[in-house]
Order: sequence, then structure tokens, then C-alpha cells
Amino acid sequence: MAKNITNFIREENVLTQNNLKLCKVTYFETCWCKLNSNESVTCPYLLRHVNSSSNSSYFCVYHIIRKTIECFDSSIIYPKDDFVSNTYIYLTIILFLIGIIGNGLSIIVLFDKTLRYLSIYRNLAILCAFNIFYLLSISIRHINKYNQDLRNISPNVCRWHKFIVTFTGHLCTWQLVSTSIQRVHALLSLQLHRTTSWKQTLSILFLCIILPLFIFDGQLLFNYGLLYKKHMCDDTSPYTMKQFQRAVHLPINNNSKLLKNISIRYYTTSAQNQILKSQECGNCMLWNIFDTFIYAIIPFLIITISSLIIIIKIHQRRRLFLSLGGICHTKQRLIRAQDNLSIFLIAVNCLFLIMSGPLNIYFMIQTILKYFFSKTFSIIHLNELLRLLQNSYHALSFIFYCVIGNKFRKSTWSITQRIYYQLIKSICKHKNMELLCTMCHPRQKRPTTNGPTSSTSTSDSQKLLPSSIEMNVIRKKNYIAIVSTTKQDKK
Repeated sequence: MAKNITNFIREENVLTQNNLKLCKVTYFETCWCKLNSNESVTCPYLLRHVNSSSNSSYFCVYHIIRKTIECFDSSIIYPKDDFVSNTYIYLTIILFLIGIIGNGLSIIVLFDKTLRYLSIYRNLAILCAFNIFYLLSISIRHINKYNQDLRNISPNVCRWHKFIVTFTGHLCTWQLVSTSIQRVHALLSLQLHRTTSWKQTLSILFLCIILPLFIFDGQLLFNYGLLYKKHMCDDTSPYTMKQFQRAVHLPINNNSKLLKNISIRYYTTSAQNQILKSQECGNCMLWNIFDTFIYAIIPFLIITISSLIIIIKIHQRRRLFLSLGGICHTKQRLIRAQDNLSIFLIAVNCLFLIMSGPLNIYFMIQTILKYFFSKTFSIIHLNELLRLLQNSYHALSFIFYCVIGNKFRKSTWSITQRIYYQLIKSICKHKNMELLCTMCHPRQKRPTTNGPTSSTSTSDSQKLLPSSIEMNVIRKKNYIAIVSTTKQDKK
């Protein structure tokens, strides 16, 4: 708390305790510890709510140590609903619903037999799963049984939620980085259609992404490393507001002896801000700097460099084939498919940079100004707008993949057709629906029984070939015999 608070709280005026020492004094509580230890034994709460003096404009509390009634602006204790903030919450919920459906459909399409054998599509399927967990974690902050910001419930809940959001966000970013690196490796090793197994894909995911990020982000949950002494959830402004709200559970009547001849002090906004001011967390600033590098700067650089390498390799290969005088049609189709796959990944990388970049640039500017120049740069509505832009990237992946991915779009159409045909077949089982089946079900070519049919296997074609030759020879002999008899008759 602010330094001026300790000036009016004198040690001799604080409630005394036998065989204990006063180890903490704040506006809200006084903590007593053992003589040879810093572990708090008891922390008496110092505020009680005075309902008779409170109204819609002021929130009044009686302070046990200061022996006075202090009234603060109630809009600070119970913040009024903001239209932009409420709109952000509702749009976040809508994006969460769209994201679950869209990413779920993307996973189904990416697991199709025509796509899942390629490592890029397998990695994108994992990315879609991470997107679902990320959208769930940011939505549960506003949709919960407490009907308030989940991080305001308690410091422990705040730590858990901040860890889950940070960890899933880092997983989404670095999964895309891993996909780009694997594609560059495939281009440089001339293995454009590498079909690595799921075992290898999951091994890379766990050892190179999940394990390192869990060790780094675990500082938010287990209080080690940069956040060993001070955590950003331990002493925040919402927590201070919660302490005032806690005084409501300790009311004091107007007829109480404690309130006789007690003066009432009304604080202006500036005086109240001095009391509500929370402690600065120096280690939290270091955490924000490292988090900015892990989540934004390093991934952005790797993705940008990988995309440039992919573009250069595609351009070099096309120039090489043009200098050689062209290639055959079959090989041209194969190379075009490989290039389309690389271009598809570049488009996904560009979407990530465009939709996630502004928020991270905002955080970088905010961190630099606060750390080096001690200036705050915070525009609440701009922050919420940029968050919505980033959340849209995680939620609208299915639409993006359908627009920029030709093969993904064909697989989606193929799966839709198969589902439609299955529905029609299930309807056709009823006898009364035969007319509808003939109208809706597409015409399919059925094999004829008059002659031999072609087969895709070489063994079947070889078996049918002798029989067809024999039939042609027999027909030819009969024709020769008929012609010879007619000639003899003429003679």
C-alpha cells in the first residue's frame, strides 16, 4: 500500500498480541507473526461496512485502527458496466462458439485420408485443437458460476487461469512455428511430401514445444524463477476492490458505541487513488518482457524467415525448370501440388502475423514505456479491440482454410458429398421414398454384364485378355469361312 498509510498506523495503536510481533500493516489488515518466524499467525481485518452512511454515491467503512468513518466513490468500489467492455465479452463468447464449431470441422477435414498423410495437415489439426482450448480458457474468464471476472475470485484462481491462457496461447504460436520449420526442412532436404508418422509428429510436439513451454509458463503457477518473490495476481487493483467489498460481510450498526462522536471523511478521487494504489511488481515487468519475446518477437521472426525461405525455394525451382525447357505434364502437376502446399502454409503464416501482430506490438510498446521510461500506455478499448482481432484468428480457422486452401476445400466438399449420399441412402431404405431417391441421388455408372469390364489391377486385365483374343479369332474364322463358300458358289 502507499507509504502514507503506515504514517497514521502507529505500532502502539495496533491491537496487541502476546508473544507475537507485528510483521505486516496495511490499510485492510494487520498480520502478527511468531517472534522467530515470518509466517503469519493471525491477520485481523480492519474494515467494517457502515450501511447508514453509505448511499449510491459513496461507499463508507469504519476503520478500526484509524477510528473514523471513510467514504469513497462507490463507482470505484463497484465499477459501472461499460458498453464497450460488455460488447467485448459478448463478442468473445460468440467467437468461442464459432471457434468450437469451425476448429472441430477443420479437425475432421484435416483427418481425411487425402490430407492426413502429409505432415503439414497433421500439424494444422493439432493447431486447431490448441485453438479450441485457447478460446475455452479466455471465455471461461467471463462465463462462470461466479458471474464476474474469474481472476477477481482469488489469487490462486487468478494464477491458474493466467497460466492456462498463457500456456495455450504459447502452444498455438509455437505449433505454427514448428510447422513452418518442418516445411523448410522438407524443402531443403528435397522431401516435399514427407509422410512422417503420428509417433514422430507427437514426439516433436511434446519434446520441442509442450515440455519447454510448460517449464517456462510454470512460473505463473508454482512461483519460481522470475515470479518467485512477487506474483502479478497477489496484489492487484481488483483484489484491493475486493477487500472493500469484503467489508460488506462485516457490517456495523449506526447505534453502535463505536460510532459515537466519530467523524466522517469523504475522499476525493485523488485521495482515494493514493489508498487504492497497489504495489509495483518489478519482477512482473521482467516477466512481461520475457513473455513478449517468447510469444511475439521470436515466433514472428522465425515465421517470417521461414516464409521467405519457402518463397525463395519455390522461385528458384520454377526458374530451374524453365531453363531446362519445361517438364512433362505428370511431373508438372506434382510440382504444382507441392508449391500450392507451401503457398497455403505461407498464407496461414501471414494471417497469424496480421491478426496477432497488432496486439503484441501494443504490448511491446506498453512494456518498453513502463520499464525504461516509467510511463503508462494503456488504452482499454484499443486493447479489447486488438484482443478481438487476435481471437478471431483462433476462431475463424475453418473459413480461412477453405478460402486459401484448394486441397482443403476439395476435401471439405468431398466429405460433404459423402455425408449427403449417406443421408439419401438411409432415406431410401423406406419403400415410400423411392421417387425422392431417384430425384436426389446422383446417377452413377453401373457395370454392364454383356462384356468384360476394365479393372484397375493388372492381374484382372491379364486374365481377361486371352478370352477376348480367342473370341476375336473365332469370329474371324467364321467370317473367312462364309466368304470362301460364297466365292465357290459364284464359280
